[in-house]
Amino acid sequence: MKLNIYFSRRVVYYFCIIFLIFYGFLTILSWIDILRLEFSKSVSSVNLFYLALLKTPIIIHPLIPIITVLTSLSFFINISRDSELIIIRSAGRSILRSMFAPIITIFTLGLIIIFIVNPFNTIALKLYNSELSKINKSLSSYSINNEGIWLREGHIDGQRVINAKTVRNNGKELKQVTIFEFNKSSIPTTRINAKLAVIDNKQWNLKDGKIWKVNRGDRPEDRAKPFKNLQLKTELNLEKIKLGFGEPSNISIWKLKNYIKRIERAGFSSLKHKVYLHREIALPFFMVGMFLIGGALNMGHTRVSKKGLAILISIIMAISAFLLNNLTEILSQNGAIPFLLGTWAPPVVVIFISLGLILHLEDG
Repeated sequence: MKLNIYFSRRVVYYFCIIFLIFYGFLTILSWIDILRLEFSKSVSSVNLFYLALLKTPIIIHPLIPIITVLTSLSFFINISRDSELIIIRSAGRSILRSMFAPIITIFTLGLIIIFIVNPFNTIALKLYNSELSKINKSLSSYSINNEGIWLREGHIDGQRVINAKTVRNNGKELKQVTIFEFNKSSIPTTRINAKLAVIDNKQWNLKDGKIWKVNRGDRPEDRAKPFKNLQLKTELNLEKIKLGFGEPSNISIWKLKNYIKRIERAGFSSLKHKVYLHREIALPFFMVGMFLIGGALNMGHTRVSKKGLAILISIIMAISAFLLNNLTEILSQNGAIPFLLGTWAPPVVVIFISLGLILHLEDG
């Protein structure tokens, strides 16, 4: 029992140290990247560094498997250097039994990351987008709820908010559209209703609707004008809208399942979100596989004499597994392979290959 606690504490220690190193390095890179953007001179570097801190969690999340394999290498190299595994073998305890506690620890860390850290990442990202929109009001934003889809975009005269009840052709056509226009002081100036809106050539093509000019001097209905066709210039396009709805990392994993249902009701493809959901659920298993990769060739002095070569091979195997996981994710998002296969095959393959190597080298 004490040995299991000892190993678990060391695994958590190495994981936290490497995670903090990555976090600090990525925060600095994010800060440098944000400094390159155009902001008002009144915005201080401290505020931009705060933005970098908020942005970093969502950047570091995809690198968790790499952090895991570095944790594994640090753990196994250190206990091998101190001859702790040799002592454990001499006491008659098998390697697989000794590795049970570290594996459970890594799996638990994976569960904490997807069910606790993931929601905090989405909160940090929302704060980042909120603070960024205060600094740069020309940014566009997107959301989907039970009332349809909502778009917001900045233009030269102010802001424009668009609501559509339903979507057709995977986002190309919006039905039952309402557009609200605001001036630079956030005061409403125009309301437009249309049965259909089509995005084409950097403009909204509105059909069969009515336009109201808001004026406090008289009733808006007195100045309402119906129209058959109306064009409005826009910086949005189909790809931007789909990209705005297509970032599942912006949604907490606890809310993702309901969000997928809303996307499907709105008329958008939810395949990317389904892939992301299953990939997140599979993350603890993939972390276990990456941890085993780091330990397969680094568990002792006797089996692999050249430690440098063993570490190099472990790193190559880990990078290959990481790229395989990303490749299957892309193929799943494009519909080239079933998304269940694309998200669950890499963790299973990596775990079995690593276990096979360990059994062959240590207990074979």
